[in-house]
Amino acid sequence: MTDGELTAEPLTSEMEVAVALARTLREQQTLLQSTDIGVAFIQKRAVLRCNDRFAQIFGYDDAQAIVGQASYALHPSREAFRALGRDAFADLAQGGTFRSVRQMRKSDGGLFWASLTGRLINPAEPSEGSIWTLDDVDAHIHMRSQLDAIQLQTQVLLDHAMVGVAYLRDHTVVRCNRHVELMLGYDAGELQGRSSRTWFADDEQWLAQRARCVPVLAAGEVFAAEMALRRKDGGPLICEVRSKALQDGSAVWILMDITERRQAQEALREAHAELERVVSERTHALVTTAKDLDKEIQERKYDQERIYRLAHYDVLTGLPNRTLLAERSQQAIASAQMQHTPLAVLFLDLDHFKHVNDSLGHKVGDNLLARIAQRLRQTVREYDTVARLGGDEFVLLLPRANARGAQRVAGKVAQAFDQPFHIGQHELTLGCSVGVALYPQDGRDFDALVQSADMAMYGAKQEGRNTYRFFTSQMQAQSMRALELENALRRALERDQLSLHYQPQVDATTSKVVGVEALLRWQHPELGMVSPAEFIPVAESSGLILPIGQWVLETAAQQLKVWRSKGLLHITMAVNLSARQFHQPQLPDLVRDVLRQADLPPQCFELELTESAAMSDVPAAEQTLAQLQKLGVRLSIDDFGTGYASLTQLKRLPSYKLKIDQSFVRDLDKGETDKAMVNAIVRMAQAMGLRITAEGVETRDQLDFLQTLGCDEAQGYYFSRPKPAAEIESFLFQRTV
Repeated sequence: MTDGELTAEPLTSEMEVAVALARTLREQQTLLQSTDIGVAFIQKRAVLRCNDRFAQIFGYDDAQAIVGQASYALHPSREAFRALGRDAFADLAQGGTFRSVRQMRKSDGGLFWASLTGRLINPAEPSEGSIWTLDDVDAHIHMRSQLDAIQLQTQVLLDHAMVGVAYLRDHTVVRCNRHVELMLGYDAGELQGRSSRTWFADDEQWLAQRARCVPVLAAGEVFAAEMALRRKDGGPLICEVRSKALQDGSAVWILMDITERRQAQEALREAHAELERVVSERTHALVTTAKDLDKEIQERKYDQERIYRLAHYDVLTGLPNRTLLAERSQQAIASAQMQHTPLAVLFLDLDHFKHVNDSLGHKVGDNLLARIAQRLRQTVREYDTVARLGGDEFVLLLPRANARGAQRVAGKVAQAFDQPFHIGQHELTLGCSVGVALYPQDGRDFDALVQSADMAMYGAKQEGRNTYRFFTSQMQAQSMRALELENALRRALERDQLSLHYQPQVDATTSKVVGVEALLRWQHPELGMVSPAEFIPVAESSGLILPIGQWVLETAAQQLKVWRSKGLLHITMAVNLSARQFHQPQLPDLVRDVLRQADLPPQCFELELTESAAMSDVPAAEQTLAQLQKLGVRLSIDDFGTGYASLTQLKRLPSYKLKIDQSFVRDLDKGETDKAMVNAIVRMAQAMGLRITAEGVETRDQLDFLQTLGCDEAQGYYFSRPKPAAEIESFLFQRTV
């Protein structure tokens, strides 16, 4: 081996070490430049080396711009630099790591907060320098400072609020303001951590209130109520409370002490009652005196009074007529305006009085009106006026009556109609619909008040009759809306704005389509899609339902003819009949013509009539339904369960099917009452040999329950929404038997 060979091996090893060292330095440099944290090597109080991020944090373009600078220049002041050295000395000298958050200074002189971490390279020889990492946390520090300020301001606002504010979690006070503590008689901080149970007299009262509020809060709604609480010393406290659940699981409660207000109201009620008693006694005395004087005048002026009565009183009932009512109303309005007292007008219309005249004759009807007038007089005060406008319409004028007084009289009127009227051998029971208008908000003169009360009366009829309603601005809007709809509806047919949608009726067991129900829709260019619930009553009251109903029958029949030509031979077409349409004598002839024109077998056509329409006049309904049945069409009683049909009446009607109203089906999942009612209807129909269709089926659970009862057919959104013929056709082909 030569000398050259002896020296080559060590040189090669040194080169490999150098290469490896260079690679390691490059890797470290790359690592330093890749991190988002500033890293610097400090030696002899100067920046010996750093990455670009370190320089950028201090506002320099790159590391070379800051290398060589004195490290104290990076601090707000020399004193701050020396303070850092003193604080870090102990940790660094022992070989540990020093961590701190300090203010530093940028190249432009601006200060910022930074998170510092330092460590000596060689604790045994500090002169070898140290490694420091730095991160800019200025935004975080400022945000935390703002949050602390907001929390402080919030607490100050709570403590200065005029109402009590408390935060509860699991019915335990987490935080509250001073006002809550003062209301309940506790020292500052004493409520912290206490259960809200201590606010109530006993556990029973606390549990009852908790049962009221927990479901409301769980639903995300605001709970509002008046609660009787107990102070720390046992004294009573009445509070208005409002609460809302928060996202963190707690709930905020706002409490207002209304104890004194309630006590004052009670005292005021007692004083008001005494005042009413005194006023009533004095008024009665004045009325009695006036009656005595009036009697004397009447005796002297009998002939004049007779003429006067003919001009101002109703001959049949002896009540004031419209002329006298208008005079008394003007006087009452003038008095109310001068003395700033209330005034109420009640408009009464008898429910179904026409049936009495039609079935028993006008003589019985006239006697009934006279008896009703007598009872109405007994429901009012001496100085009130009961007047008959004509027909079966009455008006009550109630001076000095506010809303509460008018409500009380309306209740007495309802009680007066609870007892039957005995006219000869007849025992008659009927109700009345009452509308209430108040002066001056509902009208400032006689005509306006009567008109408002009349509108309110129609609102009572729309709510189901035999009740009363106060006039509202909404009724005025509804009246205007009804007029607008009536005018637009008169041109709807000729302008091709009406259409039919179809909803499948399916076999409850197989879910196969056995029929469809035709449902009327109205799309107006300005009013948009108008709900049938809104325009059908307008069509009924205006008489437009007759031509519209005929169009529906003809259109539905022609559509069924089209579907049968395409192979849908096993479905029926169900069409609703309105009450007014049903009572037309020409209905059987119309149905016969419609079937002939469409060349349809009558058994595939089904006419639906609501229970209330069928029961309004059972003898007439029985005759009409018999004629329709003779044609071969099928007849269904719709919305069954919402009317007042008796079994005796129902079995007289030649019907084929009962349709359970969707209001019962919709609530099947909510309790046992509706399940029991649906079960009873199904059992009754089965006993009478009638088919059953359940409307409004929306869930599988509802369908399963109906199947267990043996319900024949189902209809609802669970299967399909009502759709135009073109859109529903594919569904029919897929699901038809």
